[in-house]
Amino acid sequence: MTNVRIMYMILLIGLALVLSNVNLTYAAEQEQLKPLQLQTVHFTHNENIAQLTPEQIEALPAADWQKVNDTSTGIKVREGVNWYKLAIYNVNSAPLSNHLVLGNRFEVGEAELYVESVRYNIAPISFSLLNTNDWSGHLITAANSQVNLYLKVISDTEERLPLNIYESTTFLTKHSDKQFYFALTIGGVLFVGFVFALLFIAVHDKSLIYLAGYFVCRAAMLSVLLGSHLFYLMPDTPELRGFEFPWLVAISSIFYLFFTSRLFSLVDVLPKAEKVLKLGAVLIAAYAPLSLFLPVDLNIFISGMIMMAVMALLAVVGIKLHSQGQRLAFLFFIAMAIQLTFTIVILIGAYLEVPLLSDRESLHIASFTLNTLLIVFIIARQYFYLLQDKQHAQREALTNAMATKKANEKLLQVQADSQEDLENRVQERTLELNIALNELEELNRELEQKNTIDELTGLYNRRFYEQRILAEYRRSKRNLTSLSIVVIDIDFFKKVNDNYGHLAGDQCLSWLSQHIKQSLKRSTDVGCRYGGEEFCLILPDTEQEGAIALAEDLRKAVEAFDFIYQEQHISLTISCGIATYTQQDNIEPEHIFCAADKALYQAKRSGRNQVQYQNITQDLLIQEHSND
Repeated sequence: MTNVRIMYMILLIGLALVLSNVNLTYAAEQEQLKPLQLQTVHFTHNENIAQLTPEQIEALPAADWQKVNDTSTGIKVREGVNWYKLAIYNVNSAPLSNHLVLGNRFEVGEAELYVESVRYNIAPISFSLLNTNDWSGHLITAANSQVNLYLKVISDTEERLPLNIYESTTFLTKHSDKQFYFALTIGGVLFVGFVFALLFIAVHDKSLIYLAGYFVCRAAMLSVLLGSHLFYLMPDTPELRGFEFPWLVAISSIFYLFFTSRLFSLVDVLPKAEKVLKLGAVLIAAYAPLSLFLPVDLNIFISGMIMMAVMALLAVVGIKLHSQGQRLAFLFFIAMAIQLTFTIVILIGAYLEVPLLSDRESLHIASFTLNTLLIVFIIARQYFYLLQDKQHAQREALTNAMATKKANEKLLQVQADSQEDLENRVQERTLELNIALNELEELNRELEQKNTIDELTGLYNRRFYEQRILAEYRRSKRNLTSLSIVVIDIDFFKKVNDNYGHLAGDQCLSWLSQHIKQSLKRSTDVGCRYGGEEFCLILPDTEQEGAIALAEDLRKAVEAFDFIYQEQHISLTISCGIATYTQQDNIEPEHIFCAADKALYQAKRSGRNQVQYQNITQDLLIQEHSND
C-alpha cells in the first residue's frame, strides 16, 4: 500500500505541474490583446482546386466559397489541397504588426499564405514552419483597413488545425515561452537518460543502459512531436516529413522491451513472456525499414498502435509477475497502465474532434513527464529493495560473526598461556604484513598511474601512446580496418609562455586537453600528450574523412573558445596533421606517425590554424618543429 500511495503522489505532482503549465498558458492567452478582428473565413475544396494558381483562386466567385462560422477550435482541413479566404480588419487608428499562426501536424505537407494587395493583385507572404510545431506569417495592416488573406494547406488526412492571430510582441513572448517549456521537458527526459547511462558505467547493470537508450530516444521523440524534426530543419525536403518518428518509436519500444526483460529476469521467471517480448522486438525492428515506403499518415497510425500494443503487453507481463509475488510487478503494472491510458487519450485526440483533447503538446508533455517520473520511481524502488536485502544479509552475517566470536573466545580460554601468546604474535605479524602489502599495492597503483597518465593534462602520456599504437596497429592489420593518427601542436605556444608566463602555458595545455577529451566520442579513441605542446590522437576504425572532420571540429572549437587566464584573454589556435593507415605494404607504426608529423609540418608552413593530411610512405622522417 505504501508503494501505491507513493505512485499516486508522483501522479498527482505530475498532473499538477501539467495543469499549472496549461493554466499559465491559458491565462497568458486570455491577457493577449487581439486588435486584428477576424471577420470571416471562407473555405473551398474540390478535386480540381489543386490545379489552380493563387491568382485563379482569388478570381473564384463567391458561390465557390463555403463560410466557416466557428474558428474558435481551429479550421477543419480535408485531405488534399485546401484554400481559405480570411478577412481581417484593423479597428485601430495606427498600423499593426501581427502574426498569423497555424498549428502544424505531421500530416500537413505544405502551407502557403498570400495577401490581396491594394491593386487587388495577390502576393505571397513568408509563411514558415517554427520549431514549436506552428506555421507563422508576419502581417502588417494599415490603420482602419481590411485585408484579405488566402491560406493554402495541403494535408494527407482530414483534421482540425488551430488558427490564431497575435500581436507581434505577444507572439514573440508566447513563442519564447513555448520554446522554454518544450526545452525544459525535453532536456529533463534527456538528462534522465544521461543519468542512467552514468549509472550503467558505475554499476554495469545492463537494464540501465537499455533504460538510458530508451530515454534518449524518448527525448528525441518528444522533440519531434513538439516541432523540432527533420522537416523543420530542412523544409525543402518534404520527403523527410515524419521520417524519423517511426524509427524513434521502434527503437524506444525495443529498448523498453529489453529493459523489462532484464529488470525482472524474464528468461528465468517467465520464459514464455521473454519469447513474446523478443518476438515483438523483432516485428518492431522489421517495421522500421518498412516505414520508409509507407505514407506519413499510415506511419503515424502504426506507430501509435505499436506504442499502445507495447504498453498493453507490458501491463499483462506486470500482472503475471505480480501473481508470482514479484515485488516491483504491481508498481510496474500501474506505470504501464497509466502510460497506456495516456497513449489511448492522445490517439483519441488525434483522430476524433474532442475539444478537451485538442492541445496535443500539453498531452505529450504530460505523458512523457509522468512516464519518466514513474520509471525513475520504479528504479529507485528496486535499489531500495536491494539495499534492504543487503542490510538483512549484513545483519545475519553480523549475528553469525558474533556467535563465531563467542565460540572462539571459549576455545581460547582453554588454551595454554604460551599458545595464546604465540597466536597473538602471529596475528600481530599478519596484521603488519597485511598493512605492508596494502601500502605496497597502493604505491604500485600510484606508480602505474604515473607511468601512463600525464599529470598536467590528465591525458595518457607518450609511454602509453607507444604501447597503444602498436596494439591498434596490429588489430587494424588483423581486421583489415583503417587506423588514423592526428598529431596536434599549439600555434605560437612559445609566445604564450613568454607573454603570459609558464603557468598560463600550463593552463592552456589543460584547456586544450579538455577540448580533446570532449572531441573523442568513442571509447576506443585515445588522446595522448606526446610531449611539450604536442598531442596525438589514436582513432581506430576511422577513415581519412572521419579523422579530418574530427580534427577540423576540434580546431574550430579551440579557435572559438575564449581562453581567460587571470582576466587576460589568450588567443589560441592549433595545427593538425593527419595520416591514415589502410593496409599499405611495409608500413610500421612509426611510418604512420611520421606521415602525420609531416602533415603537421605542412600545416605550420602553410600558415598554421589548419588541418593537413599526408599519405604514408616508407621514406618519411619526423619533422623538427619550432616552439613558436
